[in-house]
This record gives sequence, C-alpha cells and structure tokens, in this order.
Amino acid sequence: MIDNKNFSPELLDAIWQNQTTAIMLLDKKFNVVYANTSTSELLGLGNKRLLDQPFDSLFNYHSIDLQRIKQYSLIEGLDCQQHRADVVFSDSRHAKVAVSTRQIKFNNTLYILFEWRQTDDEIKHDQASNQMHQYQAARNLIRGLAHEIKNPLGGIRGAAQLLQYEVDQQERDQCAELIIEQADRLRELVDRLLGPNQLPQKSYGNIHQSLESVVRLSTLDNCSNISLVKDYDPSIPDVFIDQGKIQQVVLNIVRNAQQALVDGGEIKIKTRINHQHRRPGKAPKKALMIQISDNGPGIDPSVRETLFYPMITNKEGGSGLGLSIAQTLIDQHDGYIECDSWPGHTEFNIYLPFAD
Repeated sequence: MIDNKNFSPELLDAIWQNQTTAIMLLDKKFNVVYANTSTSELLGLGNKRLLDQPFDSLFNYHSIDLQRIKQYSLIEGLDCQQHRADVVFSDSRHAKVAVSTRQIKFNNTLYILFEWRQTDDEIKHDQASNQMHQYQAARNLIRGLAHEIKNPLGGIRGAAQLLQYEVDQQERDQCAELIIEQADRLRELVDRLLGPNQLPQKSYGNIHQSLESVVRLSTLDNCSNISLVKDYDPSIPDVFIDQGKIQQVVLNIVRNAQQALVDGGEIKIKTRINHQHRRPGKAPKKALMIQISDNGPGIDPSVRETLFYPMITNKEGGSGLGLSIAQTLIDQHDGYIECDSWPGHTEFNIYLPFAD
C-alpha cells in the first residue's frame, strides 16, 4: 500500500487534475470545494468560478438525484451510482452523464467525492446497435415469411393452373382439396404470427405438478441419453397461473435444450422464490422463479439479442416462433423471461409474480 504522507499536496493535486474523469468534491451542503480540470472543461467554467458554488447553480437543469446521493453516500456511507442523467449546462448545452459518488472523511469532516462522465456517445452507439438488431430481425422475419408463404402459394398456383384445362371431376376435387389445404397452411401461419389470442385461464395450483408433466413428456422425447435433473423448492405455495400455458412455455424451452445437447448432456429445472424481483418498469415484487439450464454449446451470439423475435432461429427448418409465443404467454401473467448463455451453459429464468 502506498503511504499518502510521502506525497506533497501539489503532487496529489496534479494527479487529480490529470484524471480524464470529471471529479468534484462537495461538502454536506452540496457546495463545490474542489474540482479538477476535466470538470471545468465539461461545465465550460473556470476552476475559480466553481469553488464554493452550490451544485444546482452549475446547471440550468439536471436530473441527478441529489436526495439519493445524500441518503446513500453522505448518511449511510455507501457508494451511489446513477447510470443515466440529463443535464443542461449554463451555456444551454445538453448532455447525458453517468454519476458515481462516495463518502470521504477528512479531519472529521464528511465530503462527497463526485465522479461523472458524459455518455452521449455510448448511448448513440447503443441506439445504433439496437437499430441494427431490429433491422436484422425485420430482415429475418421477412425472409422467413417469404419462405413459409411461397410454398403454399406454389401449390395453390399449380392447382389453379390444372383447373384451366379440361379435367375430370376426380382431378377437380383433388385440386380443390389442395387449394383448401394450402390456404389452411397460410391461415395457420398468420395465427402463429399473431400469437395467443385467448386470455389465460388462471387458477391456484402447484407449479411442481406442471413441471412434472413437462419432465414426463420430455422423457418420452429423450432419445439421446440426456439427464433431466430436478431441484424444486418444496416450500413454494400455490401460484395463480394458467397451468397449461406455463407448462407449454417450459416444455418449449426444455425441448430446445434437448435439440441443442448431445449424448450425456444435462438439463436442470429449478424453482425458487425471488423476494425482490424487479421486472423492467415495475416495482419489486415477490415472484416464483423457474430456471431451465443446460450444459450445451450455448446460444449463437448472432441471434442472442433477438432471441424472442418471431422467425429468429438457428435451427434447420425451424420457424422460430416458440420463444416469441413463450414470451407472450409469460407476459399475459405479468411475468418476465430472461436468458443468459455462454459456451457450455445456457439458462432461462422465468419470473411469475405471486398474486397480491
């Protein structure tokens, strides 16, 4: 460990001033007592103009949560982070910043070390990346639709061409039957794309009974010596769900795992109670977690970000609608699915909030 006593105040100041991260030191009233060069450049204000100024006076507007910083960093002594905040500087420039604060105690006086950096370029990169993912997903959807539609259309066109010629009643009936059959294929495709259109029929039940049905069905399909391991929490109470739809979701994920595994692979189904699950955009809530994991090759990174989009699959001949429908079914339960994968491991976590 380096002893700071061996460094002069001038050297320590030089170190802080040459940091590329903007750094300020605030007193407990949120007045500036120190600012490095990066802070001056970011604010567009000279260092002398910053000292002793109230933090709020440095901006025309900001969404930095000072009350949260006060509670966590000043009162409780914890690190506090705010990944995205909007600020409008005194010269009317707008920026998005990430903020990190921590408590510093010096000569029995508490201060807040305030680090922040501009994130506009990162956000633009993320937006561009998301836009590209959406574009690729749309292209894959169009290609998949074109492939699915062209086949029955070819059959319909061929049957219609035969009807242009003089044919006997038997051939006419065969053509009509073919047209109806291919039209039904198109209708089925549209229905699958639209997703489930029936509301779930919820009732209280034991989730493990549904999972046992999945295990039995998966065992019948198991032709590759794949192990199915169960890790249930017996203390989980009955849940208010549509047992059939949740069973359909879990079975779909398990079968996907079976197709990805080779001989000797393992699939594990685990249940737990998550006491503080936070669904995006929702308040924390007690939830049932169903985890399906396997030790297969992992999900191809090229499709991971768009895994739940319709028609996204890396399986030969697959339509890719399974996970899209699964997400719809879980969403009907006000639940959430998340996926994590790397070579040698893939896991799907399904969260179903308990009824109030």
